[in-house]
Amino acid sequence: MFFASYNAFSQNFFGKNFQHIHNEQCAATHLEQMQEQQLGIYGSREYFESWMEGKISENRKKPQSQLRTANEVRVIPVVVHVIHTGSPLGTGTNIPLSQIESQIRTLNEDFRRLNPDASQTPLEFLNVAADSRIEFVLAKQDPRGLPTNGVNRVLGPKTAYDPNDATLLGQIALWPPEEYMNIWVVPLVSPFIGYATFPVSGLPGLNFPPSTRETDGVTVDYRYFGQGGSAVSGSRGRTLTHEVGHFFGLRHIWGDGDCSADDFVNDTPNQDGPNNVCRTSAPRVSCNTRDMVENFMDYTTDICMNIFTQGQVERFDVVLANSPRRASLVNNRATVEPQLQPNDLGFERLISPQDFICDLNVEPEMIVFNSGNNLISSARIEIRNNGSVLETRTFNFNNLSTGDTARVRFNPIALNLGANNFQANIIEVNNTTDPNSSNNSITSSPIIQPQLSLPYTFTMDQFGSSWVVNNPDNSFTWESFPITIAGATQNVIRIQNYEYDASSQLDFLVSPQINLSEFPNAQLTFKMAYAPYNTQGFGDFLYVAVSTDCGNTFNILDAPYSKDVNFLQTAEPTLNEFIPIREEQFRREIVNLSQFAEFGNVRIAFINRNGYGNNIYLKDIQILTEESFRYDAKLTQVASPTAISNGQHEQESIELQNTGNLPISGFVFRRRYGNTPAQSFIARGNLLNPGETTLINLPKATGNGLNDLNYALDFPNFDQNPRTPISLRRFVVIDNEMIRSPWRQNFNNTVTLSPWISLNPEANITSWELSSLQSGVASNNVAKLSAKPELNSFWLGSPIFDLTGSRQAALFFDRAAGLVSPSTTLKVLASADGGVNYEEVYRKSGNDLITVQASEVNPNNSNEFVKDYVNLSSFAGKGKTMVRVAFVLEDGQESNSSVFLNNVELFLSANPEPVDPGLGNTIIYPNPAREVFNIVFNLDRFETVNIQITSATGALVHDVDYPNTLNQTYTFSSQNFSKGLFIVKITSQSITETRKLVIQ
Repeated sequence: MFFASYNAFSQNFFGKNFQHIHNEQCAATHLEQMQEQQLGIYGSREYFESWMEGKISENRKKPQSQLRTANEVRVIPVVVHVIHTGSPLGTGTNIPLSQIESQIRTLNEDFRRLNPDASQTPLEFLNVAADSRIEFVLAKQDPRGLPTNGVNRVLGPKTAYDPNDATLLGQIALWPPEEYMNIWVVPLVSPFIGYATFPVSGLPGLNFPPSTRETDGVTVDYRYFGQGGSAVSGSRGRTLTHEVGHFFGLRHIWGDGDCSADDFVNDTPNQDGPNNVCRTSAPRVSCNTRDMVENFMDYTTDICMNIFTQGQVERFDVVLANSPRRASLVNNRATVEPQLQPNDLGFERLISPQDFICDLNVEPEMIVFNSGNNLISSARIEIRNNGSVLETRTFNFNNLSTGDTARVRFNPIALNLGANNFQANIIEVNNTTDPNSSNNSITSSPIIQPQLSLPYTFTMDQFGSSWVVNNPDNSFTWESFPITIAGATQNVIRIQNYEYDASSQLDFLVSPQINLSEFPNAQLTFKMAYAPYNTQGFGDFLYVAVSTDCGNTFNILDAPYSKDVNFLQTAEPTLNEFIPIREEQFRREIVNLSQFAEFGNVRIAFINRNGYGNNIYLKDIQILTEESFRYDAKLTQVASPTAISNGQHEQESIELQNTGNLPISGFVFRRRYGNTPAQSFIARGNLLNPGETTLINLPKATGNGLNDLNYALDFPNFDQNPRTPISLRRFVVIDNEMIRSPWRQNFNNTVTLSPWISLNPEANITSWELSSLQSGVASNNVAKLSAKPELNSFWLGSPIFDLTGSRQAALFFDRAAGLVSPSTTLKVLASADGGVNYEEVYRKSGNDLITVQASEVNPNNSNEFVKDYVNLSSFAGKGKTMVRVAFVLEDGQESNSSVFLNNVELFLSANPEPVDPGLGNTIIYPNPAREVFNIVFNLDRFETVNIQITSATGALVHDVDYPNTLNQTYTFSSQNFSKGLFIVKITSQSITETRKLVIQ
């Protein structure tokens, strides 16, 4: 059995569409959580604030002469990435330049305290209001040193984004964050309108490259960016001011808590939470002080905000002087116009040959670009190997403008099996000397790579030889390491993350060439062991990436295997160094290589990304010719809740079957109700072997009425190979309506099946419905189920009823069906707990269900109906207060006849052949009577009936009222009466009858 632990991110963020309200609006807190997960303790709030406090203290001790230097204006270069959806330039998501310029103007006014509404700062806060001496400018140089307007427009892959897409946005558009403040302007999903990454500290001796480089910057919804253009009318550009405050180290003014929380700024008053309303005429007081609702780091409307404080500016100063990727922004080259020279052509990239080659015969190719200020029509370029000129060619271009690129190709060359030192040199540009030689050469050291034969099994003697270890920081890396399992020593591959003090370093274990042309469905499989370090925020990553250029580059962002601490876990978390001692601590991993078959020769790399976690172990590496191993599963049914119940189930239980050929012990499970956001759970449990089934148990979250339950299982055994989605959708009804017992449901005189419930749990298509009869009274109906698609079930459920007043009960109903498939089954289910659990009490399938040999039934012909009986006595008696029944038709086909139900009736007796006096009548039997006699009723509705029995002498021997009489049979013992003639008088609202009774 699997018990799923809740692991969903749930937080309210900002935004109302037409009133710019910061209402837990910014997702910066979420980005900080992601940063802490990636950087460990060095990216945490506690570590950053400790560092910040120390730096502020240092600054306060500096002499005034140094402070005067620090008071110089700091200019920050900005690149605005407009990630649009294809709108024409200047419309919709593709916002106009004027809107961008208005935002930069607002940003400068707010940070220099030149904002027109600065005069609205309350008197009591004027003494702490501050000019940050920070200004922003749209970048004037791009990463290549060429002129730019600082706006980068990109057609994005999605119509809307959320904070979890931060990495995706970094893939789409990112200029080096060491030189530019990246701002992504995108359509964000509601309720988000902005978020930013926090800076990280840079204490001496901790010069690690932070892992959040690809997400470092600010993201703002295009409707809340600046003014005019596509911005909403309430926007004044303060969303970006707020988010840049985070980017430079500020926290929300209330410290993201109550009065005990802190934003680590002395001159901002404590608050017990955010403000969404601009209360200036009647200021809000919390934590015994007036709230600073005017602060840019609160959540008030744009029109309310107007102040940064001196304490907040102190934090800016520390970050801009010391923090990685913040200090390097100040007054850098991107803030000034580039000085271009004439006839300046540079190499942008060497395409071939690179350092790793899979064939000695190559066709040299590279990309050049015009980095000068005039048109370039020609260039003379040479290539060399080991110092010898191989070819010199003159290339003619179609007048390359500044920034334009061109590919240049040379004739094929044969490289050496040994050492190669390849070099390309630009000799002349436009028949003259290039004045800038710094970008005129590009080099590589090509080495031929070995190739594997499939199927392949790795042996440890190949480690470090044909399998190459790349250790960029010359620290801990992949190594051979002996472990003992079941008394036997074996060598495995290990990386010792437990002792690895650098963060986010990449270490590569690279395979020889693998030729997929012959085996397009090849499969990499290996065993891996990992126990997380048992502290929040510490965790490593393992990638299996594929190179299609012989190992020169590996695409980590789109790696087919990319696992963090949660997906890597194969053993219990521990604070100790992890060394596996049991085979069960290893898990078989699979990477299907078919998606790379079109590239022919590829190389794979095991890439470790350290995060202060624990050791990773690899063994039993194989590359198979076919996809022999498979993780897969199926969600077969919702065991709880049932389709119709009173909602008293303890939990939701979904049946899982292992349909792969390997055991499963974990997965990600998602649950969604209707159109609400999905909840995600990580489930771990005992091994589920192939073919076995188990239950996934979740906390219940169903409510009264119709519930649309959507379940999805992702990554069985945390396997990341593509597969058909594993999902299950079910509709269930929670209903507590009750009816009196006994009861009759003949579907007449009504236009709805209510209080009965008709439901198709699989798709919520039309189920049982009323059908009018053409014979008899005009208001007569039957319940009809027309032919429906296969793989569906159709429920008709009763309300709840109480059977504690009788020790017996029985259900009678009329059914009719024409020709149906052999699999078509009608069942009657009964429940003693309101539908939480059902028991099958009746079943008819195929020929047994057919009542007439015709393609369709004539419901107007009563002769085509059959009356059936179900004994419900096991559901009657003491404690049976919550009984309900359901008719369920399943496994039908679209070619089936319709199925009809009528005259469904509950009796408080269990006689399979009851005496029927006819509707509205009574009967006494046996008469004459010896041991007992019975008075049988069949009334149209519930009535109170009075029964008087008078002897031949005129004595009244029985006079009793019987309330709630419908179809009951009242039984009397003859021993309570003398022998002879009696007169029985029966009186109710609808009948008055007098009968003779003879007792012998």
